[in-house]
Amino acid sequence: MTTPLKSVVISVDGVTEVFPARSLWQRLPARAASVLNPRAAEPENDALVDVRDQDGRTEVTVRVGVSSEARTPDVVRGVAAAVRKHFAPADVSVKVTVARIAPAGPVAAGSHDA
Repeated sequence: MTTPLKSVVISVDGVTEVFPARSLWQRLPARAASVLNPRAAEPENDALVDVRDQDGRTEVTVRVGVSSEARTPDVVRGVAAAVRKHFAPADVSVKVTVARIAPAGPVAAGSHDA
């Protein structure tokens, strides 16, 4: 994800972290292929936000961590609204998945594989 878009998502009140758009099990096949074929391009499955153009419409997928003190539905709506505003005036569909609900604070090493 670009730094400006990451900033947009993380700035939403209640968002504690941004995870790769694709879960670990979705990223593993590409990782395995890159290990088996070292000349292959490095997989881009670790993007924090997946942005695709689908028939003239922009589709955005983002996975976030939410503070346990926040109202999760409000945070999800806030993320979707912030992403749509970032891409305005484009027609944007936003899929927000909550990967973790936990107290805000330091993130343990390796926790981004949720």
